[in-house]
Formats: sequence, C-alpha cells, structure tokens
Amino acid sequence: MSKVPQDCEKFEPFSYNSLADLKLTIKKLKISLSMDDNFECFKQPIALNNIEIPNRLAVQPMEGFDAQLDGSPSLLTLRRYKRYANGGAGIIWIEATSILEEFKSNPHQLVITQRNFEKFKRFVRYLRKILDDTLKTLGFDNKGIIILQLNHSGRYSKKGKKNYPIRTYYHNDLDAAINVNKKEGKIISDEELIKLEDIWVKKAELAYNAGFDGVDIKACHGYLISELLSARTKKNSIYGGYALENRARLLLNVIKKLNNSVPTSDFIITTRLGVYDGIPYPYGFGNAKLQNENFPATIDLSEPFQLIQLLYRQDVKLLNISSGNPHYKPFLTRPYDIPAAGAEKPPEHPLCSVNRMITLTSSIKKNSPKDMIIIGSGYSYLRQFAINICSALITNGMVDICGLGRMSFANPNFPKQILQNQKIDKNKVCIACSKCSELMSKGKNTGCMVRDPLYKS
Repeated sequence: MSKVPQDCEKFEPFSYNSLADLKLTIKKLKISLSMDDNFECFKQPIALNNIEIPNRLAVQPMEGFDAQLDGSPSLLTLRRYKRYANGGAGIIWIEATSILEEFKSNPHQLVITQRNFEKFKRFVRYLRKILDDTLKTLGFDNKGIIILQLNHSGRYSKKGKKNYPIRTYYHNDLDAAINVNKKEGKIISDEELIKLEDIWVKKAELAYNAGFDGVDIKACHGYLISELLSARTKKNSIYGGYALENRARLLLNVIKKLNNSVPTSDFIITTRLGVYDGIPYPYGFGNAKLQNENFPATIDLSEPFQLIQLLYRQDVKLLNISSGNPHYKPFLTRPYDIPAAGAEKPPEHPLCSVNRMITLTSSIKKNSPKDMIIIGSGYSYLRQFAINICSALITNGMVDICGLGRMSFANPNFPKQILQNQKIDKNKVCIACSKCSELMSKGKNTGCMVRDPLYKS
C-alpha cells in the first residue's frame, strides 16, 4: 500500500447535501468508496462460537471520563450507556477501563477492582436489561453483546492529574504531543510487564464474573500494548526488539492465560487492534521498513497479518480494527473538519482518511481466516451517508460489523434509526467538530457538545 495519493493532499470540509455530491467528490479524489441502498444486511445475525451477535452494528468504545473516583460507573456513566442500550446495537463495546488504580488516563476513568466489583455487576445487569428489551422490540431474538475494554494507559498514564508517561521507548514527537520530557515518567521494565500479565488476567476474570460477554485486551491508539507492538528499539527485552513474537508477547500471553482461566465457549476474548500507526520505521506498527520517511509512513500490513494468525491460534475470532494514535496526528484515527483547540488542520482530505481506514480493514478481512469476525471503524465522519457505505462494505464481504464511536456520542439512537427507518437522522449526526476530543484532552466529562444539551455548557 502506498502513502497519501496526490489527489488527497488538499483539505476540504464536509459539504455534501446528497449522495450524488458525495459520489462526485469520491470520484474526483480517485478513491474507492462503494455505496448501497439495500440495508437488510444490518439485520443479519452473525455467529461467534456459541454466541450469536444479533445485528451488524456496534457502539465503539469512547471514554467519557465520568466514573466515580473509585473507578465505578457514576450516574453520568449510567446515563450514557442507557442511551446506547436504547439504541439497539448488537454490540456495546464499553470504553477503556484501567487495569490499575494508580495509573489511569484520567482520575475519572473506569477501573474494575475487587472493591467495586458489585457495582460493575449491577451496571452490567442494568445495561443488559435495557439492551435486550430494545433488541426484542426491534425483532431480534438474541441478546446483545457487552464487551469490556481493559487497558493500561502506558505513555498516556497519569498520577492523579499529572502526566506520568510509562513508555516502552523514548520518542520525542510523541512526548512533545502531550507536553512531557524524558525526565517525566519512566521506561517500563520486563519485570513490571511480567506482573502486568497476571493483573490483566485477574481483571478479565472480574469482568467475566460481573456478567460481561467478553473482554478486549486493548492494543491500539498508542497505549501500552499498542506501543509494545512497535517497540523495535526496546533492547535487551523479551518484550521488545525486531522479533514480532517479542513485541506481541504481552498481548499473546494475557490471552493464553485467559484461555486457561475462563470458559471461552461463552465468553469472548478479543482485542481492538491498531493495525497501522503511521509513525515511520523503526517505530510504528503496520509500516514499511523504509528509512527517513515522513508521517504518515508507507503502509505494510505483513506484521499485522502475522499477528492476526497468532491471535487466531489462541482462538481469538473477533477483532475490532482501528489505526493511528488520537494523541498524535488524530486525523488518522478520527477524521475531522475542525481541529480541537491547539491542534492542526488535517493535512489531507478527510474522505481520504476515512478511505485509508476502510482499506486497512478490508485488507485485514481479506487476509484473515474465514471465520474471523472483523469490526470496522472510522465511519462517523460520513454523517448520514455512513449507512450507504457500511451497507456496501458488509454486503461485499469487506467487513462484518460496522462500529461507530463519535456518532454514538452525538446520536445514540443511530442503530434504531438504521434498523427501523433505513436512514440516519441527518439533524442528529456527528459533525466532526472535535469538541468531544477537546473535552477528552482536558480530562473533562465527555460527550457531544453539539447534540447533547448536557455537555453544551
């Protein structure tokens, strides 16, 4: 795969009033985004081992930074997830939940512990009742799937409110993006990583006992496992260097141990996997081995393909695919029209950013085992036209399930609108204004400042 096509180098904001307008720009940009107006594919269930996912729509994990200080869901957390459950997506993918109390991404990040276990148990029971009732009214017989994302914030950890980067290697540009220097935080040791494996497993066991349908061992967006996948310069480490088996060791070991500790016949072990960081070699994952490249690096998915085969051997049969690092060059992860305060305008056309993610995901789908279920990302930028492009992707076998994150903040009823009305309400879509990203970067309670009155102030 190549770098940014020349036709994509000019930024233009979203200005499409019709599918015809959108198709015209796609043609002008010389990118391939097919569309379909038959939406029955969204209603099709899909089997995963002994579990059946009721439909082809998912709510992607988006941190709300509104948990109580002990890490348990607050009333504001419950409000967000109640809205998601009322939307009727087949999967609700719960946001990044820290495995450690002392190193969170935010003081109000979710953390599951033995002490707050009962609160999480009630949270899952509450959410499941609403989701299953909604799915039943929409004509689905199978229960909804609720997956908990378990994460170590790594470079983006905080001690209290102060940045405390726990890195796998030094990288000046990544540090500069969060205003830290080498003296702050530390490089994580192999001894610490070995201990983290068992901590991750214990937190996943809590999730299983709390009633979640599965856990995501998060491996995207520059957090600890994601950064380990690119830790070629981490020398004299069993978790780093040029061998992929070392860089993937933490992820694979956690999953291997989990397979031996929970009954995987009715519990999903998965990962949200960042298959391309864009960061030039020798850093980055999913990039070509070329020297002195500028961002974004040339794409080479040979290592992600290898990793997916290794995950499949561990009986991982559901992957949620993403790319980029929202803390650094966020256009790669969340294409936008308006940058967050202090951020740069996208250096490429946002439709080309969307197309990159779709192309990456379809490549993963094409090169994965046939029974591997792939969830795609990056559709929120498409507003009301996401339904047409997602329909074509599912129908053509380029992805199995379409997941939307920012759209869920703005319009939690998007699944119900698709399934009942065969459209997304254009007056309620995400407008890619980066206001939610701005709230995240400031560590504030996060939601849609445009569509949700609660966050407008």
